[in-house]
Amino acid sequence: MIEFRVHKLREKRDGLVTVSFDCQKNMVLPKVPDQAAYYSRQLYTYNFTIFVGASNDKMTVKNTFIYTWNENDFPKGSNEICSSEFHCLGSLDLKGCTTIRLCAEGCGGQNRNSTMIAMCCYFLWNIAPDHVNQVELVFPIPGHSFFYLPIECLVG
Repeated sequence: MIEFRVHKLREKRDGLVTVSFDCQKNMVLPKVPDQAAYYSRQLYTYNFTIFVGASNDKMTVKNTFIYTWNENDFPKGSNEICSSEFHCLGSLDLKGCTTIRLCAEGCGGQNRNSTMIAMCCYFLWNIAPDHVNQVELVFPIPGHSFFYLPIECLVG
């Protein structure tokens, strides 16, 4: 409980932009109720959602970014996740921001890997304004992400 309170106090820092992101459960197309057709039909659609703001901020069109694609276009791997995150970071207004905090679940295949670190380094050194001097990656304790990540309320 103490760690949760410390986290809540840290999220109110000046010059901090918090970005949380997560993938929704794979959506199956077409959706049919017959269990026999389950393995013979499917096209999976992936939904990756990014929320910019603290956990008590309201989700609006301006601070929520949604990226969708089908499995026949691209897989759901670290390259696609990092490309979406990079696009979002590049389109943010970072005036007055010194630190960007990226919060996500610790899924090694998507978020917790060297591709994400390389994307953050490239963004910080080449794209970010000079006053942005730090990018933090936060991976909550497994099972506690619902308390830390506002995106969990949206994509669950």
